[in-house]
Amino acid sequence: MHMQLGCPHCAQRAMPGVVKAFTSPWQVRACRNCGARIGVPWWGHGLTVLPMMLVLLLGLVTQDGWWLLIGIAIAFVAYFMLRLYVVPIVSREPDGQRRI
Repeated sequence: MHMQLGCPHCAQRAMPGVVKAFTSPWQVRACRNCGARIGVPWWGHGLTVLPMMLVLLLGLVTQDGWWLLIGIAIAFVAYFMLRLYVVPIVSREPDGQRRI
């Protein structure tokens, strides 16, 4: 499995992995190769926040600080791995058309 960093317009690497990991569905970024407007989908945000919500729920149920800290560390790793390897980069151009 490889990181999902390709632009949907030019198929080249659109942005560094760190930038993608911190891109929210509300943000629009420009591909560093072709300049097309790109971003991440809404469902990707929900998918990556899910591990954090489960850890917070576990912390509330167990009320054990150590398990909560360990869970938060694991959830952060899961967040970044899901963002980099599962969530795709999508077009933010009107009607998905390529920018000329």
